[in-house]
Amino acid sequence: MSKRVTTMLAAGAAVSMLTLPGIAPAVAAPLGGGSQEEAASETSTAEASPAEGSAPSPANGSAASPAKDSARSPQAAAGTKVQLLNITDFHGRISEAGTQVASVVEKQRADYAAQGDTAGTGLLSAGDNIGASTYASSSQDDTPTLDVLNALSLRTSAVGNHEFDKGTDDLTGRVSSEADFPYLGANVYDAGGTDVVDGLDEYTLIDVGGVSVAVIGVVTKDTTSLVSPDGIAGLEIGDPTEAVNRVAEEIEDLPAGEQPDMTVVEAHLGANSTDSLGEAEDSNAEFKKLVTEADASIDVLFTGHTHLPYSFDAPVPGEPDRTRPVLEAGSYGSVVGQVQLEADGEGNWTTEDQALLSTKDKSFDSPVVDEVAAIIDDAEEAAKGPGSVVTGEITEDITRAFVLDENGEPTTDPNGDLIDDRGAESTLGNLVADALKDGVEGTQLESADFGITNPGGVRTDLDCDHIYNTEEECEVTAAELSGVLPFANDHGVVTMQGSDVIDLFEEQWQPDGASRPFLHLGISDELEVVYDSDGEAGQRVRSIEVDGEKLDPDREYRVATLSFLAAGGDNFSSFTKGEFELSGVTDFETWVDYFEENTPVAPDKDERQADMREDVIDNGDLTVDLSAPTDGIEPGESGDFVLSTSAEAEVAGPVGVTVDLPEGYTATAAEAASTGTEAASTGAEAAKRSGTAKAPEVTVDAAETVTLESIPAGESDMAITVTAPEDAAGDVTAEVGLMAGDADWWDDNPLPVSHVFDATAQVIDEANASTGDDGSAEAAGSDAAGSDAADSDASGDASGSDSSGADANADGADTDASGTASANADSRGADAEGAKDGADLPRTGFEALNLVAAALALIVAGSMGVTMVRRRRATV
Repeated sequence: MSKRVTTMLAAGAAVSMLTLPGIAPAVAAPLGGGSQEEAASETSTAEASPAEGSAPSPANGSAASPAKDSARSPQAAAGTKVQLLNITDFHGRISEAGTQVASVVEKQRADYAAQGDTAGTGLLSAGDNIGASTYASSSQDDTPTLDVLNALSLRTSAVGNHEFDKGTDDLTGRVSSEADFPYLGANVYDAGGTDVVDGLDEYTLIDVGGVSVAVIGVVTKDTTSLVSPDGIAGLEIGDPTEAVNRVAEEIEDLPAGEQPDMTVVEAHLGANSTDSLGEAEDSNAEFKKLVTEADASIDVLFTGHTHLPYSFDAPVPGEPDRTRPVLEAGSYGSVVGQVQLEADGEGNWTTEDQALLSTKDKSFDSPVVDEVAAIIDDAEEAAKGPGSVVTGEITEDITRAFVLDENGEPTTDPNGDLIDDRGAESTLGNLVADALKDGVEGTQLESADFGITNPGGVRTDLDCDHIYNTEEECEVTAAELSGVLPFANDHGVVTMQGSDVIDLFEEQWQPDGASRPFLHLGISDELEVVYDSDGEAGQRVRSIEVDGEKLDPDREYRVATLSFLAAGGDNFSSFTKGEFELSGVTDFETWVDYFEENTPVAPDKDERQADMREDVIDNGDLTVDLSAPTDGIEPGESGDFVLSTSAEAEVAGPVGVTVDLPEGYTATAAEAASTGTEAASTGAEAAKRSGTAKAPEVTVDAAETVTLESIPAGESDMAITVTAPEDAAGDVTAEVGLMAGDADWWDDNPLPVSHVFDATAQVIDEANASTGDDGSAEAAGSDAAGSDAADSDASGDASGSDSSGADANADGADTDASGTASANADSRGADAEGAKDGADLPRTGFEALNLVAAALALIVAGSMGVTMVRRRRATV
């Protein structure tokens, strides 16, 4: 119910005896014994007796009635000192950080108690203690993690979204029964949003060395999109800050003898930026509201969820002269948050110290640390058998994406561990999508067209040097695969419309107020996606290809994925418009099968989603012009179309070149060669034409393909020699496309779509021209390339008739009086505005002579009004 509250009383006490005004005497306990002053009776090595002035604690730290202590004042006496320690997002990392966390906690307890004038220490958590855990814990339903937290005498915890991974019933049943501490969720309501769901509390009262501390717990509203909707059916997650303020008011209304000395919040929500308090507030609206609007009676705000360590002093609303600590203790046990407070005797607390304490390589001699180590040893031994099975090999590390610093280098947390970035593409996420797609084979389901996974479902990396047991380097065990996909989601296929697939990729940009603004989907090899991160909402997706073909908005596609996403998790609601069929296996089983069938497994370093923001033509860093031969082309003869570029800086290659010509025409391109060769001569002639431009490096392979090694900075020219058939007449339009070639592009593809440029030249009949039958032999001249030799008022068939039947009337080309034309960098293949009318996506392919590679997949993004040229491909 909405007013549920538990009271946790300490059975142990501080190491030093002390008596402060208004506080009952504390009883000494041996160092390390049962976590000293805050230990519950089950883990204490010394217990208080009622005669010693401390009320007995209920067994196992369970809920008890509020203590009737006549010596306690409603306000802690001036000079009373309390230490609060905090963890968050531990995620079952018992093997990785269990004893280190225990060592830091126990040392801080001992050091603080040794000061002699302190009341005690309380250990709290902001949630996600369990879920997304590593194998030693996850293989045993996280019971070992709960045992570790019990041994540490964790006093209470907010619920995190991952506490709901196995559903509400599991949390309020099995998990709560195994935990010696209450879980708090003041904004987790039954349907209707009035009462806190049974099994969770709004707040709890804990006794820390005689100081009464009220702890309110809340969880992010994003929880409804972060866990399987089926598992939390019937729940409503309300506004966290509103819940905090409602409960704070209830606490203020308690009878004077029951009011706590201090009130703190454990909130499973946090900031996405840590450079300053202002930036942190701006990074997440939910976090900002909590910090700036939480009731002034709240003394400390402990946060979580975003896995980022930070420590701020924030102004207290309505009291400009006061501040209060706001902390997040990172994740995975990398740090322990610390706040030391002192009472002023008037109901307020000042911060003596606050810090984030690294746990890296920490150890401390304590019975509690020994107990934690024993729990971990037992858990690892139990998991070792099934977890040690080698399922395959990797050729090199396959990882998630990581947060980068200003120099492009991965950033680390205080323990030196890399911080993952769910807003960037990763080789591991794409590999998981490959496995989900392939995993449909061998089941009762029809094949899938492609696979999709969410970045939050990929929890750790596959590293060659990570050894779980006795396997060889680069061998992968079941335990390591489980660490990557620890949730055991059901695997299946969603049948959905192509238009919904487009919307799905638009939903990578999360709703306003979401904890992460962008979630980069992992996609299988069948997909190629181009988006514009600078585009308007709902219009950012520029093109999608499936197996090299443009996605059809009107046909159905079968998408292999997880039950979490199929239910609309992570705000990918478009999945719910389709029909989900279960394959009968879990994502983990498909993962294992993939490794068994495809070993050794290598990362695919070719990006599958490209950002048009990086496109050098689209952003203006490269301009391109195609000019036709100034003298036209005679039937059976050749002329040079010149591709001219002007680049702000060198454009990394390879850059592929494609040419589209009418039937019967052929094209060749000059290869960079030694002086004196025909190829070098052709390139030199093109360069001479531009005066100062140089030819780019070009290679031609045995398959008659052409690739620019790069586009040099400044101006450059490349000649494309076009040969007309003997019966040519009228004019000829050449269309040349530029697109990045096949390489390991990764968030840096300079030309992710094909940009098409065209120019038109007149076909000159030399015999007719010499007789002057139209009175203008100079009509072949073109001003398209900057020449003024074509100032002719020529008329008649010299203007370029299409009556020859050679399909010479090129689409979209404007021919001047001389019959020739050129096209500047109008970027027909990359309409910066996108498809605004909600119709089909821009065209993603065209029929063209491929001078790059036979297997090069072409993407041409263009305006919806562009009519693609459809002619038989010319040959080189």
